Amino acid sequence: MADQTIQYQNGFAPEVAPYAQTLLGQAQAATDPNQNPYQTYSQWAQAQGLSGDQTAQFSGLQQNAFQQGQGLQQNPFSQNAATGTQQLLQNSWTNPGTAQSFMSPYTQNVVDAQNKEAQRQSGIQDTYNDAQATGAGAFGGSRQAIMDAESQRNLQTQMNLNEATGLQNSYNQGMSQYNTQQGQGLAGLSNLGSMGQNLYGQTTGNINLQDQLGTQQQQQAQNMINTNVNNYQQQQNYPYKQLGFMSDIIHGSPTTAQSYQTTSAAPSTLGTVASLGTIGAGLLGKAKGGAIRAYNGGGLATLLAHSIG
Repeated sequence: MADQTIQYQNGFAPEVAPYAQTLLGQAQAATDPNQNPYQTYSQWAQAQGLSGDQTAQFSGLQQNAFQQGQGLQQNPFSQNAATGTQQLLQNSWTNPGTAQSFMSPYTQNVVDAQNKEAQRQSGIQDTYNDAQATGAGAFGGSRQAIMDAESQRNLQTQMNLNEATGLQNSYNQGMSQYNTQQGQGLAGLSNLGSMGQNLYGQTTGNINLQDQLGTQQQQQAQNMINTNVNNYQQQQNYPYKQLGFMSDIIHGSPTTAQSYQTTSAAPSTLGTVASLGTIGAGLLGKAKGGAIRAYNGGGLATLLAHSIG
């Protein structure tokens, strides 16, 4: 008794199947490294006349700022101000020879002139005293001797006072001059230090400005590189996006159901021999230009439908 079997297959509609087959071929070509070898960004960029770098290099302004920053040292104004201040603070009015160097060299001349005047006045007074003693008949007596001694003591006291006053005045004036000179020196060194600080601030400000402008240049170059990298990625992904777009369209297309029936009978010896003879005749007929007909129940289109679905 013969057996009958009915098989069903789903596949694309006949008008859609060619597009599905074409899409599958394009997908195979897109993923075939021999037909579509992978290209790095560097290779792509060099083909476009670009550097191929993905990170922007330091700009010229940044490099100048780095070099100036590495060579930045204490400026001579600040250094001289610091050294001068240290030396000036080591000075003292009480250091040996300091007071004498500031005292007037004419002090002794003034004292000598004052002493001469005191001696002259003392001589005048002695002459007057001698005249009075002579008039009173006491010249050369003990009273006159006392008056002469007192006159000499007064003269010596006056001369000592002139000496002490002159030296003290000279000392005070020298100290005042010393303090004035010290103050002026400190003020000058302070101004020198301020000039050094201003120069240092201008230098560092210039370096910082160069670095800021250079950073903007580097960022702009990086933005251009990022744009190029994005263009490269878009170009690399474009074929796959197109394949995905076509796949979505085909996947949404209607499919058709196909069926066919097969019949099989129990084989017999005579039937088997007859069948073999028929097959042999068919093969001989094929060799002479005949055709072997076979029913296609979906083929590549069916396979693509199952792989996409």
